Amino acid sequence: MAVPKTAEVVLARTVGDHTRLLELEIAEPLGFLGGQYMIIDSGLVASNGKTIKRAYSLISSDDDQRRVQLAVQHIPNGPGSDYIHGLEPGAKVSFSGPWGKFYLREDTPGSTLVFSTDTGVTAALGLIQSMRFFPLLDETMFIWLRPSVDYFLPEEYVRGLIPAECCNVRIGTIPATNHDARLPAVRTVLRQILFGPALTRAFVSGDGAVNVALLDDLVSAGVPVSNENVESFFNMPKKSA
Repeated sequence: MAVPKTAEVVLARTVGDHTRLLELEIAEPLGFLGGQYMIIDSGLVASNGKTIKRAYSLISSDDDQRRVQLAVQHIPNGPGSDYIHGLEPGAKVSFSGPWGKFYLREDTPGSTLVFSTDTGVTAALGLIQSMRFFPLLDETMFIWLRPSVDYFLPEEYVRGLIPAECCNVRIGTIPATNHDARLPAVRTVLRQILFGPALTRAFVSGDGAVNVALLDDLVSAGVPVSNENVESFFNMPKKSA
């Protein structure tokens, strides 16, 4: 069982229309790698008697292990996001982590794709800002697709977090979640990329239904990827997939 840890909120502000940015200070170095997440314990109890806990990707660079940042979209009637959006500087937060396998394991030179949809951009931002990722940035393509230009995080904010060394950045819109045209639209974008230089590696985060399809396409194209290169935020794939 994970040992609970405590962090203090040192910054809390609104970014975009419905997103809260938190900066947390931790007494001891967290020891996370870019792309990983922490699980916040709200202290609230659901009707089934379980404590309400939520996972949030770390969007800040892993070069600072004591101050980390989270970006949390407000979900109507969502107790987890209500809790986060109510936090102010000075508040104490209980959490566990770091968790997750979505991080760079080897830095062999070559073309890299970081492809995110929706709120999955948070994992992508943490990944691409990691210390391990720096040598790969000049051959990396960063893609973020979301339902509208005002969704979750402002484009200029996201671009501001992407290291300048990554000069191939594409941010666009796709049909809404569960729309019949969403998956074909995303696969068309990936197909265009696969017509280019061969990829050495790829990472995919966001909509789980999209992730499963893109992982299949990448494997079929001969790109060395596995489930560890994928982080799903919703529409979670079955464990047998």
